[in-house]
Amino acid sequence: MSVHQLYKRLETVGKGAYGSVHKGIDRAGNIVALKIINLDIESDDVGDIQREVALLTQLRDAPNITKYFGCYMDGPRVWIVMEFAQGGSALALMKASKDGCLEEKYVNVMIREVLTGLSYLHKVPVIHRDIKAANVLVAATSKVMICDFGVSALLTTAGSKRNTMTGTPYWMAPEVVQTVPAYDTKADIWSLGIMIYEMIKGSPPHSNLEPFKVMDLIPRVKPPRLSENEGSKDMRDFMAHCLKESPSERLPAEELAKTKWIKSVSKVGTSILQDVMRRLEQAGRRASLAEPLDWEADEERECVSLLFLACSTPLITCL
Repeated sequence: MSVHQLYKRLETVGKGAYGSVHKGIDRAGNIVALKIINLDIESDDVGDIQREVALLTQLRDAPNITKYFGCYMDGPRVWIVMEFAQGGSALALMKASKDGCLEEKYVNVMIREVLTGLSYLHKVPVIHRDIKAANVLVAATSKVMICDFGVSALLTTAGSKRNTMTGTPYWMAPEVVQTVPAYDTKADIWSLGIMIYEMIKGSPPHSNLEPFKVMDLIPRVKPPRLSENEGSKDMRDFMAHCLKESPSERLPAEELAKTKWIKSVSKVGTSILQDVMRRLEQAGRRASLAEPLDWEADEERECVSLLFLACSTPLITCL
């Protein structure tokens, strides 16, 4: 049976360096994500795809990782069928929020869930190599998932190191961008710290610079930090544990899960993320109906109230 008989493409939800992603539906009516890679035009070769699929198969039961359902050939195209994240990516949730940033209470819960996924990956051991807001998804159930294993590496032993420069420059650890890179799972921990910075500030450090300039800069400047008014001390301490120049000084995912910042949300369910997902749903409607977002409506109401108060004073003052 061909992949076209098994799955129907509904809409395109994204495109990246490793193919396009579509919302799809199977014969039973279940919504899935369809990652389609055209081997004629993409840089990937069959070996790369086979490695990614083998890794996804191995991670099928991993917590907080997008579930893999199968892989199909369709002429020069490869279809990889995955769990669909109705809530969108953390980046999409940021863009639907005021100033393109997420509030710390949401970031805290998302990072807690990402740590669960990273703990599992790093025990396998697998380096994701591209941890960033765009690669963290939220399902309709509020489940947080790490996605996109196109550049992930399976290490032979937990102590192994990789020596290929890959990932997205702004989130790369200093050891990854060295002339002769050598790194392990601690590179993901650095990227996790940068992702917190990204979600709180709206973009990663040095986002105003060209990628090649950033790669030159990262090993030469001090690790980025947030200022006191940009987040709690516990969050800033957590980031400091991630963003150490020396990989050996960075706390592993299991230890980071025991920090004060993560423990503070131990009893907070992921359902809190429904609040942010509603912003994204509204942003989608707004695109077609030009409706204001929640925070825009609040600001508008506030302005109207202030105007009413001003004009309820004596007329001479208003004039």
